[in-house]
Amino acid sequence: MVPLNYNQLYYFYKIAELGSIAEASKNVLISSPALSMQLKELEEGLGAILFDRVGKKLILTDTGSIVYEYAKDIFKLGLELKDTINDRTDDKRTRIEIGCQDSIPKKIVDELVSFLLTEKKCRVVVREGDRSQLIQMQNSYQLDLILTNSVPSINNDFIYESKLLLKEEIVISGTPALKKKLKGKALQDLKGQPFIFPTFDTSLRQKIDTYLTHHQVPVDCVAEVEDMAMEIDLAIRGFGFIATIRSAVSEQLKNKTLVEVCTIKDLHDEVWMIVGKRKIINPLALFALKQFKMNR
Repeated sequence: MVPLNYNQLYYFYKIAELGSIAEASKNVLISSPALSMQLKELEEGLGAILFDRVGKKLILTDTGSIVYEYAKDIFKLGLELKDTINDRTDDKRTRIEIGCQDSIPKKIVDELVSFLLTEKKCRVVVREGDRSQLIQMQNSYQLDLILTNSVPSINNDFIYESKLLLKEEIVISGTPALKKKLKGKALQDLKGQPFIFPTFDTSLRQKIDTYLTHHQVPVDCVAEVEDMAMEIDLAIRGFGFIATIRSAVSEQLKNKTLVEVCTIKDLHDEVWMIVGKRKIINPLALFALKQFKMNR
């Protein structure tokens, strides 16, 4: 039997992924005629047609769809292999790449990084993004674990294991000057007051909006930001109140740059740690998953 030509399989994979020989040609830096020839040779080697030509479009045949699914697994495994080796190329330190959702309090990220650097001889890389970006990066083996506010889906085939790091009540806080303008300390006293919110695509924002609407507390949204640090900074500068978990503003409450207005005891937010599936899971990710706990 003639061995499978993996270069040709990769070219087929890119054609199927990008939808045309012309687009794949730009991606793999091979001329369209040469790419067409490689595809033809692969089809001859497999003894099957992989695409139907419909006008200028290429449509995967039933056999082509099967080959594409195998190709996806093969080349994703290749990415995983490369990342696993890269994590171990430094003889002195094993590398771990952590993805952090923008809305995660920096205190939590700092604690995790400090924990790893204290307990293990390692090199830590921290990347930020929204949840969908981080999940995509993890599924492409660019991250070893991620921190997110959203509960992971139990049907997610890419998740190896997840852990709830933190679940806390929501506290509303603002500068002492802003608080002085309020009539009292009840939620209803916040009607019409300026607020800085996380963006609407975050789970916390949706919870807050639903809660305020349910309790008939309309507020003045003056800013929406993805980054928790920016949200806190704007609050410290007196632009509005913020609603966060207590851990996010514990330092500011302690030094009184922000003061608590009220605590919403029946509204919570969470922080999850997620480790993705792969053949060989980064041992540092497993160590963090099993051993790391938040300081209270």
